[in-house]
Amino acid sequence: GEEEHTRGLQAGAWNCAIIRCLAHGFADRARRALQVVDDEGLVTPMSEHLRRRCGAPAPRSVVGPIEWRRREKEEHEWVTNSLGFSLRLNKIEYYKEVGTMHYILGHGRQNDLPSIHKAIESFTQEQELWLKLAGDEKGAVLDAVLAMQGRPRLVVEVGLYVGYSSTRMASQMKEWGGRVISMEVDPFHAVIARNTIEWAGLSDHIEVWVGHSENLIPRLRDRLPEQSIDILFFDQQGTKMHTDLERIRGFNLLSDRAIVVGDNVLRPGAPQFMYWNCVGGPYETQIVSLREYKQEIVEDWMSISHYRPHSSKASAPMVIPEAVEQLAHDTDGIRWQSVEQKVTETQWDNHSQRMRREFAAVGIRPPEVVPYQDATGRSRVDLVDPDRRPPG
Repeated sequence: GEEEHTRGLQAGAWNCAIIRCLAHGFADRARRALQVVDDEGLVTPMSEHLRRRCGAPAPRSVVGPIEWRRREKEEHEWVTNSLGFSLRLNKIEYYKEVGTMHYILGHGRQNDLPSIHKAIESFTQEQELWLKLAGDEKGAVLDAVLAMQGRPRLVVEVGLYVGYSSTRMASQMKEWGGRVISMEVDPFHAVIARNTIEWAGLSDHIEVWVGHSENLIPRLRDRLPEQSIDILFFDQQGTKMHTDLERIRGFNLLSDRAIVVGDNVLRPGAPQFMYWNCVGGPYETQIVSLREYKQEIVEDWMSISHYRPHSSKASAPMVIPEAVEQLAHDTDGIRWQSVEQKVTETQWDNHSQRMRREFAAVGIRPPEVVPYQDATGRSRVDLVDPDRRPPG
């Protein structure tokens, strides 16, 4: 009874443990874990795939989907506990993320990334749930960044979530032997992403590091040669991006042609990061302006910054003006509000408009690019390549 609503998460976690055992060559442990999965009735298409990988006997219990209870729309986000407090459902039981895993294993064909991504996208549409992931438009931006960088060997991602963007990048990079290292602070998100990654057949091309980025960045320095990061993708709390970026740069880990990408830099926003990348620091930045479907209101920005290690700004210490720090404080305020209670669409829109105005006032006025749909209905984005700009 008590664990009933977490069975989907339990199944994902056992799968994850088996994936890790197999990665380290512990086939016996993997088989023992599969026995528990069978005993608990948590057998899914993923555990069956893993069973075949380690030659374990067939399960006695039935193969079923990842357990996930579809909720009524008004039930989606909030529940009231015994003390009368409103609590966010997806934080209690990772409802959305487990639903994503249910769709991936149920609708996504194994080793077929487009169908896996379609499963994630159809989950958000059918369930009318907002998932904080790089959807088709953001995916198109990542595709364009990969193409512009030209066969990157290493992408470091801060903020893995359910594994959408990391699999999108790794599926292309494996062609030339590139790989992704992705950091994730939430162990349950990491569990779900590892299921996504394994189902996509990309476990050998994506390393998942669990923990706070500030604790994991020294590990990058210990394990990587200098100047080895070609693309750095931040999809985490916006007000932490600039310090993470500067620590990575301080360890001399960015390659000479590195591209730094920031997501959600307008909503909720990443004021210090945007100031440093557009005004103060050694970067050349453009933004992709993402609008809500059929709406004129600017929803969010993704930033794309080319690192300029030979610029005069490369040796300057990072200084962030007081006005920008104040804006960052307000950004965290609305971000926490969105976690603890509701933020209305109007409040978000007002916030986005205000961020734009305040950004412009401190000199953050990057050139903007807008995505479009090609003839097949897929999102595309044409970034400006500053290294190949026509003369004049």
